[in-house]
Amino acid sequence: MAAKKLFGEHAGTLAERLSVEGVDDNDQEGHVPLDILRDGTRIKIRYWDSPVVNDELWISLIRNGVEQRLYTEFLSPPQPDFLYFPLTPKHLENDGVVFLTYKIWKGSGGNPDPSPDRKLTIDHSLPLGLEEANFPHATIWGYLNNKTVPPITSGATVAIPASKGVALPGDMAKVHWLGYLSLNGSGNPVESTRGTFDKILRRSDINNGYKLVVPFEPHIKPLPDNDSALVYWQLFRNNRLVGQSKKNLLKIDRVTPGESGLSGLSTQGETKMALKVLPPKSRGFSAGIKENGPFSVITIDTLVDNLIAKSVLDSGTVSVILDRTPDELDGDELDVLLAVKGETLKSIATIELGPIADRPAGKIPLSIPASHFTELPKPAGPTGYQIQIKVYKGGGGIEDPSNIIDVLIDQTAPFSTKDPRREEKPTPPPVFVNKPADPQVTVNEAWMAANANVNLTVNVGYDERRPDDEIQVSLRAGSQSVEVYYDTVPNNGAITFPNSELRKFPPKGRVNIVQRYYDVVGNPSLVSAPAPFLTLNLAQKPILNKAPLVPKTDPNYSKSLYLDDVAGGISAIVESASIDSAEAGDEIFLTIEDADDATLFKELDPQTWTGGNLTFDLSYDDLAKIFDKADEPKRIMIKSTITRTGMTPDVESPDAIFILAFDHAGPENPDLPDLTNRNMELPVVTGASGTVNSLLPGDRDKPATFKVKFKLADPPITPDQTAKCYINEVALDDYAPFVDETEFEVPIPARIVAGLTTPSVKARWTIQKSGDDKNIMRSREETVLVAGPSIPLPLPTVRIRNEIKRPFVECFAMDSPTKEYNLGLEIPKTPLLPPGKTIKVFFEAHRNSTGTDLIPNTRVSADYIIKAADVPDFALTGTNPAIFKLAQPFKGAVSYAKYWYTTDINGEQSSVPFVREIDTISTSRNYCDGTAAPAAP
Repeated sequence: MAAKKLFGEHAGTLAERLSVEGVDDNDQEGHVPLDILRDGTRIKIRYWDSPVVNDELWISLIRNGVEQRLYTEFLSPPQPDFLYFPLTPKHLENDGVVFLTYKIWKGSGGNPDPSPDRKLTIDHSLPLGLEEANFPHATIWGYLNNKTVPPITSGATVAIPASKGVALPGDMAKVHWLGYLSLNGSGNPVESTRGTFDKILRRSDINNGYKLVVPFEPHIKPLPDNDSALVYWQLFRNNRLVGQSKKNLLKIDRVTPGESGLSGLSTQGETKMALKVLPPKSRGFSAGIKENGPFSVITIDTLVDNLIAKSVLDSGTVSVILDRTPDELDGDELDVLLAVKGETLKSIATIELGPIADRPAGKIPLSIPASHFTELPKPAGPTGYQIQIKVYKGGGGIEDPSNIIDVLIDQTAPFSTKDPRREEKPTPPPVFVNKPADPQVTVNEAWMAANANVNLTVNVGYDERRPDDEIQVSLRAGSQSVEVYYDTVPNNGAITFPNSELRKFPPKGRVNIVQRYYDVVGNPSLVSAPAPFLTLNLAQKPILNKAPLVPKTDPNYSKSLYLDDVAGGISAIVESASIDSAEAGDEIFLTIEDADDATLFKELDPQTWTGGNLTFDLSYDDLAKIFDKADEPKRIMIKSTITRTGMTPDVESPDAIFILAFDHAGPENPDLPDLTNRNMELPVVTGASGTVNSLLPGDRDKPATFKVKFKLADPPITPDQTAKCYINEVALDDYAPFVDETEFEVPIPARIVAGLTTPSVKARWTIQKSGDDKNIMRSREETVLVAGPSIPLPLPTVRIRNEIKRPFVECFAMDSPTKEYNLGLEIPKTPLLPPGKTIKVFFEAHRNSTGTDLIPNTRVSADYIIKAADVPDFALTGTNPAIFKLAQPFKGAVSYAKYWYTTDINGEQSSVPFVREIDTISTSRNYCDGTAAPAAP
C-alpha cells in the first residue's frame, strides 16, 4: 500500500481498492455474473500495513449517491492477510450501477483512510440463448472413444457455432468444460478436469464459428470409462455477459480398444456400429448409376467460395457427411476419393459400414485428416481439391458415386507468399490523414476540439487481397495497447476512430501504431513493426489531494461545529497546494452531506480556480439543511470537486468527516441560529406576598420562588438536561430533574431578594444538555417589579369599647353605624405619614382567626389622605351593611375582620395586618343598622 499525505502534516495510507470474488478486477465496469447475483459472493480487502489496536473499518455500498453502510468492524492485529465480508444477493437485488468502498480510521480516530470506489454493474436480465457447442469428432451416439479420430489422447475438439447477429469483433467467447464420473453429467464433478478457454472473436469466427481442442491432460485423462463432460460457452462484451448456451453432453469411454484408419482416416463411430476402415480396395471397372443420380450425396461445411476455414484445418480433421442411401445391405462399403482439382480422383480408403441396424439415422459422418489437404506452392492463389464417395452395395456390384465436392485450401496469410513460403510484416504504416502539422505530430486540446475523429488510410494494394479481408489497428504507448479499429478493410483504405480513444493513454508522451490483417479463412498476418504515430500533449487530469479544510474544526476535523460557532461565520478552504494539474478556467465546488444519508446534501456554487486558495462560506441555512433538525450530533462529509469542459468524469477530492452539533434542549427554536428562543415560557417570580412578578416591601427580607411551567405542546425537561435560572443576572440554583417534568421551581434566597435593585429587574432562564456548555437556549427576559426594603408602619387600630372583655370589631368601631356600617381605622400620627400622604386601607372578612379563609365578596379598600398634625386620622375602609351581613349572617355565626393599610415610601409599604373577631349583632338580634338578624339555621 502506497503512503500518501492526506491532511496537513499527517501522513496517512491510501487504502487499496477492494476486490469482489468472481468479478474480474480488470473489468472497470465490474459486471456481476448471474450466478453471483443469485448466490452472492465475498468482498475481499487486503489487511492494511501498520495496523494498530482497534482500527475502525467501514464498508459501504453507494447507489445513486446514497450511501448504505454494510459493515462496521473494529479490528486489532494479528489478522489474516485478507479480510472477507459477505456480499449477499440482497445487496445486489436492484439493477443499476453501485460502488463499493471502505474507510479505515487508525485506532478508531484521526483521519479517515478511504479506498478507491469499486464499480459494480448489476443486471439480472437473462443473457441471450446461444446455440450449443458441439463435438465434431464424437460418434453419432455422442461418444469419444478409442476408435474416434483424431485419437482421444490428442484432446477433444469442441466446435463453437457461428454467432452472426449476436457477437461483434472483439467480443470474448468463454468455453467451460467439466468432467463427471457418469455417462449423463450427474453426480459430483471431477474438479481436476475443470477448464475455461477464452478467445477474442474475429469476424471470421463470428461468421463461421471456430474450433478449439481441450487438452487430454488434465481435462480428459481422469475420465477412464463410462464418463462424460458438460460443455457450454458464454459471450462477453466489455466483460459483460451477453449470451450463454445450454450445456451439451459429451460421453467419454477410453477402455474399449479401437482400430486406427490408414493415413489417419477414420469414421466416427463406436464399437456398436462396427465400422471398419481398410486400405483402398482394387476394384474392376463398374459404370455407376448416373441417369437419375447421384443417389449418394455428400456435404461439407465451407466458407464463401468453397474455402475451408483455417480453424477447421487447425482442428486436424475435415468433416464429410454422407446421406444414407436407399436399398442398403449389411455388407455395404464406401470408397473415399480425393484429388487436387484437375487431377484424377483416387481412393484413399475403403470403409466397411457393417450391419444396417447399427448405422446412425439419416446421415453418416466421416472425418478426413487435414493432412490430406496441403496447399500447393503454385499457383499463388488457393489450392483446389475435389472429394467424392462411392458406395458399393454389399461390398461389390455396381458402384454408386456421390456428387463431387469442390473445396479451396488457403493457408497463406495476407502479406505472405506461398513460393517461397515467407511471412512479411504489413507495410507501410497507416497514414494519419488529419494529423497536426508540427514535426512531432503533437495532439493537444485544441486539435482534439477541432477533430472529433482520427482519420487514417491503410494499405489496400497488397497481393491476393480479398474484399472481405479484415484489419486490426492498435495504438501503443509503453506497455499499454488500445485497439482502435477491427473491421473489414475498406476499398479506399479510409478508416476512422473517435479521438476519445487517445484519452485512454497517459496525457503526455509518444504513441506508436501497429496493424494486422486477417483473411476470410482466418489466416492472420504478422503484426507490423510499431511505427511512430503521434505525440500526446493533452491536459493533465487534475488531482485534488486532500479534503477541504474547515478551520473551526481544527485540528484534523476533531472539533465539533456548534450553533455558537455560526455567529462568527464558518468557512471551508480548498488549498491551492493540494491541487495538482489544475488549469485556468477549471471550476471547483464543495459538497457537504450527511455521512450516513447522502440524500441530505448541499453543493456550494462553483468558483473558478485562479491559482490561489478558494474560500467557501458554509452558511447556517446550508448546514441546517444537512442537520435536518436531528436530536443528536451528526457526521458530516465534506469534499471538493473540480470540473473542466470536456473532462469526464469530474475529479473529486478525498472526503473528510466533521461533527455538526446543532442539537439543543428545550422546544423548537424558530429563530436559529439566534440562541434566544421565543418559544420558551417566561419565568414567574413570586415573593412571600404571593404577588406575581412583583416583590413588595414585605417580600424583600424573605425568600421568593422562580417557576417555569411549560405549555402543553412543549417537550418536558428530562434528566439529561439542566435548567439554569437568573434574576438580575445573578445565578440561582440549577435544576435537573430525576424524571421528565413539565414544570420546575427553584428558590430565590432572601439574601438575593434583599439585594435586588428598584424599581425592576429582569428574570430569565436557560436550558442545555447536561455537561455541555454549547447550544444553550435562552428564554426572553421577564420584568419583575421590585419595591424598596420594608419600613415598619405604625399599627392601625379600630375603636374597641372594652379591650379587655370584648376585643371585637363591633358597631362601636363604625362611623355612623346606623347609616353607613363603614369600619374606620385609626392611623397613628408618625413622620412616616406626613399630612397629605395617601394611604390605602383594606378590610377582609375571614372564617378563621389566622385570616387565611376569605369569605367571598368581603374584600374592600379605600384611599385616605393623612390630615393635619392636630387632626386625628380615622380612615374608612369602604365597608357597608352587606359586607358585615355576609361576614355574620345570623346570631352566633363566627367570623373575623382582617384590616391593614399600605402606602408608597420608596416602594409600596404595608402595615402588619390585624385580625379580630366580628360581632355586629346585638343581644336583641339586631344589626348595627337596626335591621333584624336571622336566627341560627
